[in-house]
Amino acid sequence: MPSQPQNARLARLLKEADWNAALFAHAVSSVASEHGHDLPVNRSTATRWLTGTRPREPSSTYILEALSRRLGRPLAAADAGLTRTPGRIPDWSWTADPVDHLARLTHSQLDPDRRMLPGADVYSLRALSIPNWEDLRAQTTTRRAGVLSGQRVGHAEVEALKRMTVFFAASTGSFGGGHARSALTTYLANDSSPWLHSSADEQVRRQLLTHTAQLTILLGNMCADDNDSVLAQHYHRTATHLAAQAADPHTYAIAIRALASQALELGHRRPSLALTEQAAATAKRHSSPLTQSFTQSQLALAHARANDRPRALLALHNAEALHSHADQNPTDPFNNYPTAALHYQRARTLTALKDHQAAARAYSSSLRARAPQARRARALTTALLAESQLSQGNLEESLTTWKRFLIDYPGLRSTRAKASLTTMRQVLRPYSTHPGVASLTEEAATL
Repeated sequence: MPSQPQNARLARLLKEADWNAALFAHAVSSVASEHGHDLPVNRSTATRWLTGTRPREPSSTYILEALSRRLGRPLAAADAGLTRTPGRIPDWSWTADPVDHLARLTHSQLDPDRRMLPGADVYSLRALSIPNWEDLRAQTTTRRAGVLSGQRVGHAEVEALKRMTVFFAASTGSFGGGHARSALTTYLANDSSPWLHSSADEQVRRQLLTHTAQLTILLGNMCADDNDSVLAQHYHRTATHLAAQAADPHTYAIAIRALASQALELGHRRPSLALTEQAAATAKRHSSPLTQSFTQSQLALAHARANDRPRALLALHNAEALHSHADQNPTDPFNNYPTAALHYQRARTLTALKDHQAAARAYSSSLRARAPQARRARALTTALLAESQLSQGNLEESLTTWKRFLIDYPGLRSTRAKASLTTMRQVLRPYSTHPGVASLTEEAATL
């Protein structure tokens, strides 16, 4: 007989999942690793949980997410016998008001005693299920944002949001997602959200929703680049809902692409591919050739990561063909897909397909076309080019390229750029006796 009561609810869930204690422990550990936690979970740990031992936090969060992913449905703490009262989980309902959700989310980040909504502290695969455009529009057509205030807003506020979109997009491009992230959070909480609760005519209201959704996408991108994948998912998902309220399929498709891109970087290939196909289908039906090109280029990478070479190359061809005759507005970050970015996506696709020579040429083309102020993108592209050169045995060439990366690196607040620096050290370690490698390593040590 066990010394403590059996956790019958957890045992039933494991039976439904067809997991033994070892498989369960591995799944929980994998979710924890995804969130940067080295959680010491093994078969013995899982067995103790089954016999009634309460897991230490944040283990219960990872337990619920691991089981939710396996079973394909949301689970509260009480469902797994982890607490006597139902746990609070994020309100992912599409009947909820995204304006209110955005306000609560941003204000929680500005409160040092909260920092996150209750239960919203794990990256959820369930949250990657997004209604298609027509279904989501049907749910949100008649919704309005909360109780309207006495203030009336108009085109001046719309113009302010437009200018802030340009500003924050440029800031991220030059300095990385960790720069000005708190400023954008504050702006959305204290300026944009109150305007959406103010009186406005229908055209102005839709424009306010569109530009708020775009700023929310930018904030999600900042969080992703700053290694805060959970918060990024919240913002990107909220942006899709705001775009639906705005009746704006263009911004909706871009928000879904952002969600899919982040999921792919985290290694969730299947849900990412499904989301990317949804974004591409929406863009094809409702958006401009530019947005279609943007979604097709991500579809190419998703297919390449799934080892589907024919579909990857077809999507890449479609992206380039659409891009060649698309209208662009260089002053609007949501109506501009630079040629340098398309070359970069081509290079990443070819890298995934293990065509390293062609990938290196595409990376080089991207660097030649990159705007001088796009320092973050240039640094990431340079790092990937150096990795590609080294993989082909071109050590001297890669060292020259890595030196260019170190020029752009200082001042960037980007977890992805920091990861590139770590990769540089790792891949060059076998060549540590080479004078050029020693010199580069010494220079990198000062950063």
